[in-house]
Order: sequence, then structure tokens, then C-alpha cells
Amino acid sequence: MGLVSEDDTGYEVAQKAGILRSLQRFSNAVAATEAPLAGFLIAVVFGLLITNVVTRALTIPVYWIDELAIYAMIWSAFLGASFCLNKKSHIAVTLLADMVPRRFAGIFAVASNTLLVAFFLIFAYVLWRWFDPLTLMTSGSLSGFSQATFNFMYEEPTTTIGFRKVWFWLILPVFCLTGLLHTVTALVGAFSRYTGKGS
Repeated sequence: MGLVSEDDTGYEVAQKAGILRSLQRFSNAVAATEAPLAGFLIAVVFGLLITNVVTRALTIPVYWIDELAIYAMIWSAFLGASFCLNKKSHIAVTLLADMVPRRFAGIFAVASNTLLVAFFLIFAYVLWRWFDPLTLMTSGSLSGFSQATFNFMYEEPTTTIGFRKVWFWLILPVFCLTGLLHTVTALVGAFSRYTGKGS
């Protein structure tokens, strides 16, 4: 009665393969959104810089263009970085992995993706401490939050645009969530391939 039948083992393999496929579909869907958004923001940066050149040449400079272009570039960089995690197109140092026998390649894949997942979990913790949503909800107001925590992130204004910086900092938790999704998907895939139970 304590033995595991082949049917049970087959069901577990199929279930794990189904979970992996679901993760991959979700990860790919998110990446399919990130790529055009990053491209659009690059176009926005280009348009802003051209506008800046023209307005300065006409001696009617618009001072907030520079700052907005910087934030648009930052957003596009984070979206692009997350997209590259999905496509595994980041620069990688493979010197050690290339030197060991092929049978150890799976171990390196699992280890590197585990480190990436750990990084994003630590990043999520840091962001949670920085944004401190629970204290924000109990403070009743932004000024109350700032006085209680000496954290002025929700009230700090941009230099020239006229918006609070927090609206632009929101790309950090977005990147954390999407990056965690892509790296968890890669880790599950690497582990499944290493154990021989991949789809």
C-alpha cells in the first residue's frame, strides 16, 4: 500500500509539466507586453530630446523635458531588463560552466536561477520596507506617514515636472514582480530539466 504506482508518478510528472507550461505562458504574456512598452518609451525619449533641441534652438526651452526623458529612459531600461530575463538574453559569464562536463550544466542552471530568485526576494523585502504600505494605510495621510517614519518618498516632488517622484519609482515594484515571475519560471524549467521531468 505504501508503494507509488506508475500512474501516480505519471500524474505527478504531468502536473509539474502543466504548472511549468502555465508559468511559461504567463511569463511570455508579460514579456510580450514589456517589449512594446519599452520600445514606446524609447520613442518617447527620442521625441522629447528632439523637442528639447528644437525649443532650445528657438530660445524657448521647456525645462521639464530633460527630467521627463530621464524617467522615461529609466522605465524603458527596467522593462527591457525584465523582458531580457524572460528571453535569457542578458550577458552571462559562462567560463566555469563551459569548463565542466555537460552533465553538470543543469546544476549551474539551477544554481544561477536560484541566485536570481533570491535576489528578487531580497529586492522585494527592501521595497516593502521602503514603500511601507501597511504604515501608509494606518497613517491616514501622507504627511502623517512622513512624520511617523521620516520617510518622505510619497511627498518628495520632482525637480521640474511637478509630480511626486513616487509615481516614477513605481517601476521598481513592477520590475521586481515581473523579474521574479521570469526567474521563478526559469528556475522551475531548469529544475524540471535537471531532474528529467521537463515537458
